[in-house]
Amino acid sequence: MNQLVYNPSPAMSRQLVQTPSSARTLSNFAVLWLLAVGPIVPRAAAQDASNGNEFVGSDQCAICHPAIAEVQFSSDHSRTLRRIEKLADLLKAVPLGFSDQPNGVEYRLEKSASPGFTLDLVATKGRQVERLHLLWGIGAGRKGITFIGRTEAGEYGQSLLSWYRKINQLDTTPGLEKEVTNAHEALADWLTPPRREHCFGCHITRQAEALPETIEDQNAGVRCERCHGPGKRHIEAVARGKGEARRAIGNPGRLTAIEQIYFCGACHGTPPGATAVRTISRNMADVQKVRFPAQRLVLSDCYNESLGRLKCTTCHNPHENLPPSAQYFDSKCQSCHDGQNNGTRRCSKESRDCTRCHMPLETGFMPHSEFADHWIRIPANR
Repeated sequence: MNQLVYNPSPAMSRQLVQTPSSARTLSNFAVLWLLAVGPIVPRAAAQDASNGNEFVGSDQCAICHPAIAEVQFSSDHSRTLRRIEKLADLLKAVPLGFSDQPNGVEYRLEKSASPGFTLDLVATKGRQVERLHLLWGIGAGRKGITFIGRTEAGEYGQSLLSWYRKINQLDTTPGLEKEVTNAHEALADWLTPPRREHCFGCHITRQAEALPETIEDQNAGVRCERCHGPGKRHIEAVARGKGEARRAIGNPGRLTAIEQIYFCGACHGTPPGATAVRTISRNMADVQKVRFPAQRLVLSDCYNESLGRLKCTTCHNPHENLPPSAQYFDSKCQSCHDGQNNGTRRCSKESRDCTRCHMPLETGFMPHSEFADHWIRIPANR
């Protein structure tokens, strides 16, 4: 796989960077890009249609990998798509209301009176009332949950409102803020089959193309076969006992740094190509891109000068949730920045809380949420 270190000239750097925050932190900018290779997508997603009969379900994986399975099954990854009736904290908060004054729309999240449904989102504009029967909650709920539902007429949509844990209330869904002319427009972002599949794609193990009502619970959320691929051949190889098991299953942990960036980036923000200068510029200048860690990580000197040592799994165990303390990451940073490896220097200011300065939490661009900026760099005041 050919790779390129991209070093714009100082003049080009000034052209790329539009905001003061990024301009004052740009130093030694170098980015590794894939050349002549498309984005790497999770194996399970790529093989879902052709190898559907080779999926065995995560419960089968747990038989041989009980410790990992126990942790993963309770992680945010596995909870990123859940049926509405399983969202206990949300159910306790109902009924909830929200007023969109600029659009003149009143919303109410309430228990459904229709058989087979648990909650409805109701939008009222003037004398017009529209109702969305909620089916699924997208998001682990650590920050919030967006709803997927359908109307009596069979239309599927992503709700224009989301529930946010921090306030235990409704507010607008990021990216879906818009001017509406009627209650139907105010209710949801209406999904065609391709857009519905795309919407479910990063929140499900398989069946993203299925009608929402027919998705099986065992496939909801990101589970083993979403990232490792279908397990049938692996189990058969284990039974044969001929040392083939390792080759019969995918392991994203063995990918190179750039391969893993694209693999995880399929859901966490695919980086642009080397010649996409305008996109690179936007990724540097737009604080909203902080939501997509893969797009920001490739901007980091830490990533580009690590000679392949720094990749997603260097700091993150994908089977587990993020550690509650930032101190967990200190040892990760210092494993390189010990003053001995590859010419790296120790921080002259602090020996702890590395991420507080070099990966600050950004707020204000998504309601009631904060994200760590994965563009690792030296703060302007250091």
